[in-house]
Order: sequence, then C-alpha cells, then structure tokens
Amino acid sequence: MPIGAFMGNGKIWSAFEDPNPFIHTTTTGGNPMSCAAAITTLKVTLRDRLWERAAELGEYFIGELEKIAAEYPGIYKGITGKGLLIGQHFKDSDIGYKVAAGLFHRKVLVAGTLISANTIRFEPPLIVTKDQIDEVLNRLQDTLKEVIK
Repeated sequence: MPIGAFMGNGKIWSAFEDPNPFIHTTTTGGNPMSCAAAITTLKVTLRDRLWERAAELGEYFIGELEKIAAEYPGIYKGITGKGLLIGQHFKDSDIGYKVAAGLFHRKVLVAGTLISANTIRFEPPLIVTKDQIDEVLNRLQDTLKEVIK
C-alpha cells in the first residue's frame, strides 16, 4: 500500500506557504486504505518494539560485515549503517558493481545508489533471521573471493 507523508517544524513548514503552496504534493497521500495500513503498521511496530529487533540484528550484521571488510582492505573503504539499513563502501564503483552482480548471481538482492556503485546497501526486512543473515554473509564471501581473482 503506497503512502507518503511530509512532516516539519514551523520554520520548515513556512517555506511551503509562499509563494507557491503547491511546491510539495503527493500522489500517494490520503488514500483511506493506505492510511489504515499505515496506522496498523505503526501500531504493530510500537506494540512489538520492532526497532529493537532491527537494532539487534543490525548490530550483528554490521559487526560481521566489518570483519569481512577487514579481510579485504583493497576492496572496502568501510561499513556503515543503523539497524538493518547497512552500507558497504567500496574503494571504487567498478568493485561495487562486481560485488552487486556477484550477489545478484547468488540470489542476494542489494541496492545501489542512483549515480554510483561505490556504496551497495543491504536492506533486509524485519522478518530476516540470523541464519539468513549468515547465508548472505557466506554468499558475500564467495562473491569477494571471485572479485579478487
């Protein structure tokens, strides 16, 4: 269900008042079904404290990625992230493209950026398991071994 939202304090909001109040619009705002789905999502997130799951799994995933990056200093600049939004930063975009292609070949979906493959993101869903993360890490190791050949 697509939905969009914009929030800001009074200072930010005032920029949208004059001279053009239509400077910000949305095609995904206000749909009753989408709003109901968004409200339910917020309720479940709060009820189940899903941010704690994201923090716990993200800490594990990032820690393991940092160990891998240390094994390949010629490939990696570093690992960044918070929760389950994790960036692998490569020395150059050619390496990033090769790693992304290798992971795709191994059925691991990663995201790049619009203009460069210097950073490749892992963005797993909150239902990911530690075993699945470990499998992704194994497939990443296989990919990196192939990239350095």
